[in-house]
Parts: sequence; structure tokens; C-alpha cells
Amino acid sequence: MAILYALIAAACYGVSDFVGGFASRRVPALTVLLFSYPIGAVAMAALLPFYGGPVSLRTLIWSLAGGGAGLAGVALLYSSLAIAPMNIISPITAVMSAVVPVLSGVASGERPAVAAWIGIVLGLGAVVLISREPEDQPHGRVGLRPIAMALLAGVGFGAYFVCLAKAAPDSGIWPVVISRLVSSVLILPLAAIVVPGNPFRRLPGSILLLALVAGILDASANLGFLLASRHGLLSLSGVITALYPAGTVMLAVLVLKERTGRIQQVGLGVAVLSVVLITR
Repeated sequence: MAILYALIAAACYGVSDFVGGFASRRVPALTVLLFSYPIGAVAMAALLPFYGGPVSLRTLIWSLAGGGAGLAGVALLYSSLAIAPMNIISPITAVMSAVVPVLSGVASGERPAVAAWIGIVLGLGAVVLISREPEDQPHGRVGLRPIAMALLAGVGFGAYFVCLAKAAPDSGIWPVVISRLVSSVLILPLAAIVVPGNPFRRLPGSILLLALVAGILDASANLGFLLASRHGLLSLSGVITALYPAGTVMLAVLVLKERTGRIQQVGLGVAVLSVVLITR
């Protein structure tokens, strides 16, 4: 079951990132999140009768922290996907989201295998390779800003995964529900401050649909990862889930006709290898 849950998480993350990023090319990313986060919270809350559990102080604290980290990660990711090719941004974010839990474990006294450290080094190299675009790239060269945003988004996602893992194992899906509710509340003042004009304006029907789909898929992915980590080895669940950029990149190539150069293709391969090594 752990493998199935992890596959579901990877698929949902990959499609959600594409859909949310695509919507963010039409309206500000935070405006998309104003609609996607609440619907995700409602969808997860509806499952509490089936996956409920006690909410301890430990679970509450880590879920609250996870809500803030997750919001930062998604906001930065959607913003970077809106201004740079998805086949570059998504793999960079995935590498960082795998690195952070390892470093968190080291800080807590864990001693990762040599393979994990090799994976971190390869991951950093993959970021450099993926960032190099072919000369005929129609999008133009990617600046440092979207790459930095992608790296920070990965840090946010990695921190979110750490928070989920630290919640009490008997808490059901409360960590996902609480973190999603926190994000839904925090997005309101953030959007009011950052988004120019009226961030609460009515969205066109097509964009609203994309935002709702992204919200449901992202919340479902979080649930899938949580269940996978509780039904099997966290390392195995992490390997499968962290391969989610495959879906984003594939959709970007098929729908947006994005192209990857040979150096980028090598970087994508190195990124996959690095994630596998890091999460072993």
C-alpha cells in the first residue's frame, strides 16, 4: 500500500504543479492560492471521519508550522513557474525538497549513509545543469530570480515534509487538515499585502477551475505522502514521491511545447539519481 500511496502522491504533485503554475501565468500566484487552498482544506476535512485521530499538542504545533512552510513553498513555486519554463523549475524544487529532510535529520543527530551525501552533491550539480538552457530556447535565458525562488520553494516543501513526519503517528490526517487550514488563513493577509489591486476579485471560470483542481490535487498529494510514510519505509515513499517532476515536465512538453537541451536532459537524469540516493 505504501508504494501505491506514494505513486498517487507523485502523480498528484506533478499534475497539481503544472495546473497551478499554468493558472499563475494568467493571474498572480497568490490569487490562485486564495481559491485552491480552501477547497483543498474542505476536501481533506471531509475525509476526517475515515482517517481521524487524536490531536496532541505535538501534532498541533508541527501542523501549524507545516502550514506556514507549505504555503511559502507553493507560493514561491507557482510564482517561479509563471515566469520560467516548468521543465527547469520543477526538478530544481524537487532536489531541494529531498535535501532538506536529510539535513534536518543530521541536525537531530541522525547520520545519513554516504550515498545520501553523494546524492546531495549530485543534486547541487543537477541544479546547475538544469539551469543551462539551449541557445535556441524560445523562453530566453532563465535569470537568477526564478531559480532562487525554485530553490526556496524546495526548502519550503522539505520543511513541510519534516513537519508532517514529526506529527504524532496516530493523528490520522489531522496534520494535513490543520496545515491546510493554516495556509488558507495566512494567504488572506499575504495576498492583500503583496498582490497589486484587488486580489479577491472574481476569477474567470477557466482560471477558477484550474485553481480548484490544483488545490484538490495538491491536498491529495499531501495525504498520499502522509499515508505512504505511515504504511511503509519513509525512504521508499520519499524516493517515489520525489519523482513528481516527471509529470510536470511531461505536461509542459506536451501542452506548452517546452524543449530541453542535452545538458538539461543530463541534469534531469542526475536530479533523479540524486533524489534516489538522498532518500535511501
